Amino acid sequence: MGAEAFVSVVIPTHGRRSLLERTLASLVGQDYPSSSMEVVVVDDASPDDTPSFLEAFSPPWRLVTRRHAENLGRSAARNTGLEAASGDVVVFIDDDMRCVSDLVSRHVACLASHPNTVAVGTALSDPALGRSTVSSFYDGMGVHRLAPGSAIPARYFVTNNAAVPRAALDAAGGFDPAFSCYGFEDCELAFRMEDAGFAFRHCPGAVAYHMEAMTLEGFLARREEATRAIAAILAKHPHRARDIPASVLLPPDPADPASLRARKALLRVLTASPFCRLVRGAASAFWWRSLSVPVVTYLVACGYRRGLADGLRKRPRDTPNV
Repeated sequence: MGAEAFVSVVIPTHGRRSLLERTLASLVGQDYPSSSMEVVVVDDASPDDTPSFLEAFSPPWRLVTRRHAENLGRSAARNTGLEAASGDVVVFIDDDMRCVSDLVSRHVACLASHPNTVAVGTALSDPALGRSTVSSFYDGMGVHRLAPGSAIPARYFVTNNAAVPRAALDAAGGFDPAFSCYGFEDCELAFRMEDAGFAFRHCPGAVAYHMEAMTLEGFLARREEATRAIAAILAKHPHRARDIPASVLLPPDPADPASLRARKALLRVLTASPFCRLVRGAASAFWWRSLSVPVVTYLVACGYRRGLADGLRKRPRDTPNV
């Protein structure tokens, strides 16, 4: 893969014109050659003026737009983008990410240096929003827990900032449109790309800033919502039970080592509703402030447990077929 591989940046969007405008503005400023780059925006039935904005937008690179007549969800929108994309490399960016000027070139260089690899960039909360408990937690998630530039587990693949060889997407078959709600559709795709022989690596210099302010309540609700999809992932990839996010919150399994069974039992007690309600009520008190990130971590674990329980309860009816 050469230094100037043709790149398709795929962005799904729904009703967030002002954020999308800022994301596209950051891509206008890329140092990657415009002649070797296109941006594919898939409007997933936005109810605002996104269509007219895109029609009037005139960037230096090729802009490809597609629009769904009805809202089909993130997986279907990205698949529509992949069908329209012509690049050897596909860079996935969310519509609320402000990209640094060398994001595309950094991703391309990372893939060129590591064949048969998928690159996951650095996604941080935008400093312009100020620091908060939620942003501190967000900035420590996923790849940020590991050494910069290291090989990473497939579960850390996230499509808010990642670069994928087209060959990996073709081998895996794209996103599963049955995952129509928010959460972990990218993790499910990552498992299939890994099964097809592709590895995953953190590309620390490819930085994008999340521009949407996150409240604690909103953040916890999204994490709980996302975790409901894990039951569907388990139905498709039952051998991946220990690879999924929050696997330690799954029900005990006879095949689990004794130490894992003990951890699961302890966490089931600690994340039970009475304890969660107590911590939630105390989280805003002054004496919790020095423990703000651990408190958010605990509350996210409580949300993960509720989401997993809900998803597993519905799995016989709602889980997509293998």
